[in-house]
Amino acid sequence: MINYWMLMRQPLLLLGALPILAGAFIGWLGLGYLSDSAAFVENLQQADARVIRFLPVEPKMLMDVEYEDSDGVKHSARFEVDESDAPHLRSIGKVSIVFDRRSPDRAELGHIVSANNEKIFDMAVAGGGALLVLFGVVYIIRRARQVGAIKRLFRCGQVVQTEVRDKAMAPGQQMGRFTYAFRGPNGRWYEGKSPDMTAEQLADWPVGRQILAAYDPLDPKRSEPDVFGVLHKRRDVPQLA
Repeated sequence: MINYWMLMRQPLLLLGALPILAGAFIGWLGLGYLSDSAAFVENLQQADARVIRFLPVEPKMLMDVEYEDSDGVKHSARFEVDESDAPHLRSIGKVSIVFDRRSPDRAELGHIVSANNEKIFDMAVAGGGALLVLFGVVYIIRRARQVGAIKRLFRCGQVVQTEVRDKAMAPGQQMGRFTYAFRGPNGRWYEGKSPDMTAEQLADWPVGRQILAAYDPLDPKRSEPDVFGVLHKRRDVPQLA
């Protein structure tokens, strides 16, 4: 059944493997940032820092501040601010910061709430990566179940000889299908479709070409054409002319 996996290789790569790899990378980054931000939030302290000077460095505006830790030791830090905010900050003369009690020289502009928001954002990034991985895994499992269903049809289903009735490419895509029809056990006619194929693969199935198909006698709407000659391994299968 490896040929059916090969038919699905493009969607498997785009909707299966790629989300898993991208999600794993994003989740790994998110967990790394989350570990750092969580430790920072648990050990942070809020303080008012005194504005010392502004340094215009095109196209940025840098602001130097000075603050004290819980032991009264002074520390300095430099932040990038919007040039439009500089006059307001200069008139106030102080800003709110949070710093890490374990390493007081590590400081950020803002309040405890903003630090918690950063932690929540990192959690969302890690969660988004996990969802991408889950999407890719679910997609691959779904495709695996489809291949398993085809395998069961070919092993236990009713085999009929039919022919290609029509074929068409999907609008705006490089993939297409052909259709076929067969008479079910109740005398009704049912139509089936091939798996998605490239234009080159579809060219091997001209209208009128004979083909074997297997269907579920209990649900004839479930059928699959034998595009890779798998059914010829069964002894009860008629040989195509």
